[in-house]
Amino acid sequence: MAAGFTDGARLMRASADVLRRDPGLLWFPAISTCCLLVTAGFWIFEGAWLYAIHASALLFVPVVVLGLYSLVFVGVFFNVAVAGAVAQALAGRGASVRDGINVAWSSLGGVAGWAGYSLFVSLALGLVQSVKGLRWAGKAAQVAWNFATFFVVPLIALEGLDAGDARRRSFELARADWQAETGGLGALRVVLIVPGILFAVVARLLIDGRVHSRPAQVFLGIVLLAGFGLGVAVGVVRQVFAVSLYRRAAAAPESAALIA
Repeated sequence: MAAGFTDGARLMRASADVLRRDPGLLWFPAISTCCLLVTAGFWIFEGAWLYAIHASALLFVPVVVLGLYSLVFVGVFFNVAVAGAVAQALAGRGASVRDGINVAWSSLGGVAGWAGYSLFVSLALGLVQSVKGLRWAGKAAQVAWNFATFFVVPLIALEGLDAGDARRRSFELARADWQAETGGLGALRVVLIVPGILFAVVARLLIDGRVHSRPAQVFLGIVLLAGFGLGVAVGVVRQVFAVSLYRRAAAAPESAALIA
């Protein structure tokens, strides 16, 4: 059992090496962030326009739902694009933004379906966590859901599955290789403990206004930007790990029946 956790941690380190060798993968979260900002700005404008004309409160419901769905859709789309590019990098062909986008575009049905699944589950779990006495149950369900759906994006990107089939297949793969998945994600969290605490303290200092010196504020702002950059890189490494683990599971004889 310990070998499985160790193997996962080793694979996570190899995933970080992939990003170091091919930093062009960072273009995906950069483009995704720009698209998310534009999308959010559009729906904020729509909401402000409805408010300005004193529209019925019922009209805000579809705006909010469509706004949330479109933001989730953009996030899933670029995650699938990253997975497609990562598969190319792991195959030694080099990661291309255009090729990654093409993979996501060719999997548009799966992207749209998984965005709907993700939004529905997130809202449902958020509702559960808001109920007094169910907060920790909701958090546990969130962790279990994230763990079980870890392979959905690679499956959509590399096998072209729809959202339902990708979800079911991901459950099977996660159950079959849970030790390596846990070991890799656990290693990533351990590495991020100290930086995470540091960035949280810096953010609190800036938000509370406890730092009055302008040079100190600039320095802390730079530290906070570095934290954002680290978070972006971690997201890409996590996706590299997901694709790597999926490829290994797909190649294993005992997993062949699960993904056939």
